[in-house]
Amino acid sequence: MGETCLPQARRPCHFRRPAHVPTQARGIDISARRRKMVVRTQGPATMTKDEQPAVWQADMLSQYPMDSNAMMSDLDAERLGLLLTYVEETTLSEELAAIIGRIAERHPKHLRVKELFETVEAYRRIGQAIYEQWRAGRVEVVYDFACGHGLLGLLLAYRFGKLRVVCVDLERRPAFDHYLAVARGLGVPLENISYVEGNFTELELPPKSYVICIHACNEGTKDALEMAVAAAACYAAMPCCIRDGIYLRRINHVDDDVRYAAAVGVIAGQYGAYKITAIDGRITNRNLIILGGPVPDATDAG
Repeated sequence: MGETCLPQARRPCHFRRPAHVPTQARGIDISARRRKMVVRTQGPATMTKDEQPAVWQADMLSQYPMDSNAMMSDLDAERLGLLLTYVEETTLSEELAAIIGRIAERHPKHLRVKELFETVEAYRRIGQAIYEQWRAGRVEVVYDFACGHGLLGLLLAYRFGKLRVVCVDLERRPAFDHYLAVARGLGVPLENISYVEGNFTELELPPKSYVICIHACNEGTKDALEMAVAAAACYAAMPCCIRDGIYLRRINHVDDDVRYAAAVGVIAGQYGAYKITAIDGRITNRNLIILGGPVPDATDAG
């Protein structure tokens, strides 16, 4: 078979310095504005650029390595350019694409291809869930428990400039500071984000919290959800390893995918979730997201 020809990515815009970046913005609803670029504003984010055809298509994902060792530095220029177009079109932000592009340029060993796709897709799903709860007046601070590199928190801090975003993990990775420095160097201050180094179970959640827990193994998800429910907080969790005996005694005689889906359903039921959604299973086979809290108004829910 011949080499697959990739569409020309719109690369030039990814590396230019933004002319003006407001320091604060209200929530942005992206579910109803697919394939449009949202401009951050001091008021409601309703300004958009002209609609343009999308370059990124779902089948292009097969062009990228999804093993845990593949770094951004492993991509050739064409695939890097297309990947940045994916970020721009998925987040509806040239500025976020510029930040990711600069990270790939300056810190290519601190960003894995798989983790970038995983984070951007989680941002799309969870960001919309936060927007729906924020619009109903239920969110003032977002906690990203077991945040790892912290990129999801940074993306959410950009989108929700008037919400506090707190990343929490046992160790503050150098990647987080690299990402933050790049954003600030491009004129995006992200003054609403902070990092707590320690065990998230030792925190006390304030009112109107939103708890996120992505791929915390075994008891990690359970601890996060129990904290969220006890504090009457909204939550989003993407479980990873789910050992027998944590939520129920055992799931037997099924393959791994069925076992995972069944276990996630049990977790959702135990913690009063209102929705289960997913990111592309080609990125990770631990791809189900549980959303909890008051059921969003039907006019908001996507």
